[in-house]
Amino acid sequence: MSWRESDSRDYIIPFSILRKSDLPSDFTLPPEVPREFTGIFLPQERASFAARSPTPYVILLADDTIRILTQRSTEHTTISLARLQVLECGRILLRGWIGLQWEGGSQTVRYNRRSAPTVERFLSKLKASWLKRGGLSAHPHSQTFGPEPTLKFYHTVSTEIFADEAPLLQFFQPPACTTRRRFGLRREVRKAGDLLMLSDRRLLWITDRRQTTPEQYGTVAQSTVVGMLKEVRVNESQSGPAMEIGLRSGTVWRVPVAEAWQDAAKAFAGKVGCAVQAWNGSVEAGRR
Repeated sequence: MSWRESDSRDYIIPFSILRKSDLPSDFTLPPEVPREFTGIFLPQERASFAARSPTPYVILLADDTIRILTQRSTEHTTISLARLQVLECGRILLRGWIGLQWEGGSQTVRYNRRSAPTVERFLSKLKASWLKRGGLSAHPHSQTFGPEPTLKFYHTVSTEIFADEAPLLQFFQPPACTTRRRFGLRREVRKAGDLLMLSDRRLLWITDRRQTTPEQYGTVAQSTVVGMLKEVRVNESQSGPAMEIGLRSGTVWRVPVAEAWQDAAKAFAGKVGCAVQAWNGSVEAGRR
């Protein structure tokens, strides 16, 4: 489709960008972008009265490179897929965001999930390009530690995992709700759930915790490729036991572990650690 001269801040829905003519007129296509590319326009998110509304963005994918364009600017962010360390997909009611961490920086782009299918199609293409790189050898049977995922977590897994992606190891800690008394009043305390899955391509962490707050109506999914993993272990701390997943970038994912699931968490961490060691050994052998 072609757009006449307009202000893309007036657009309210995301849409796919598959050719230069799809680009809003107040965005500039970088000259190095090849003829064939895929992308998405994410409109300005409507802010509350007191909040500042984020600018519209265009995210392009071509030649194993992500380019993030902003309105009325010739400058853009360029991220090689080989440098991409973590991809985060937030899905909480109508709030959605795409978080990117790479060697040297990070950026989060927010959007309204009323047009989620369009965004999910682009994310599927992005993840397929990023995760096609070498991974672990699949085994005939995957191993599961902890109970089966609840419906919300199962739905997020089905959204994230590709049909040809092989799950190898899985740990699930379900959300919990306890009742405490304070000053004679009963109060519900909710604890978030966590699902960790090692596939032949990546480590996937799905939680319904946003920062420190449990979210009943959504999840946050983070992925990192196998080659980015450094170590996985369960540690004790003042705040309680937690599974710590160290990435080569220095980033550490910290997953609190309830007492009931400590044995399952330690077994999962041990298996993942062995898989990472085997992967690192095969990479080193291939370099010799």
